[in-house]
Formats: sequence, C-alpha cells, structure tokens
Amino acid sequence: MNKNVVFQDIIRMRKENSTNAVNEKALQQYCSAFKTLSLISGRWKLSILFKLLKTETSYSEFKLLLPEISDRTLSKQLNELMADGLILKNKSKVSSIYSLTDKGLKLEKILIDLSAFHDQD
Repeated sequence: MNKNVVFQDIIRMRKENSTNAVNEKALQQYCSAFKTLSLISGRWKLSILFKLLKTETSYSEFKLLLPEISDRTLSKQLNELMADGLILKNKSKVSSIYSLTDKGLKLEKILIDLSAFHDQD
C-alpha cells in the first residue's frame, strides 16, 4: 500500500461510519468542487500554498512567515499537502525545501480567483 495513502488516513482518522465521514464521502463523490476545496482547507494551507506559488520555501522560512503557527500544526499541514500530491519535500544537507507539484501549480488560478473574490464590491 502507498505510504502517502496510509499516512493520509492516519492524519484524517475518524470513524468511517460517522455521519460526518459518510456525508463527506458523498459530497466528494458528487461534487468535484467540494473535493478540491477539501484539499486546500485547513487553517494555514492557503498561506502555505500562496508562499509556494512565489518560491520554494524551507520549513524555517515558513516559521518566519507564519510566526503564530505551532511546529505541530505546520508539520501537519505540510504533510497533508504532500499526501494530497500538492507539494514536494526536497531534503538538502541543511534543510528541507518545499515546492509545488504540477498538481499544486494547477491551483494557481483558483487561489488567485479566491483572493480576488474578497476584493470585489
């Protein structure tokens, strides 16, 4: 079994027969927009993705950019984005560098449109 799938299941663990889980599965099956939104939902995911649209970023740079985020939350959000195939982690001798995958790059227009929507009258 794919490690990312197993890790993703562990991160998002909840009772599979709970009403929330059943409803989420149904929504993802019938609504592509919901599925896309679920990939980018999370308190810090949009900020992470916007930063990665501009440049590759290290973990420590994220901490400087988002000083309010805890280490645990940042790690969790990055791991979820990796498990969903939106970002890559490239390890160097000094640090880990995160970048967008091709799938992640396809979100650029969506993210820009979401941001512009707020600025409308």
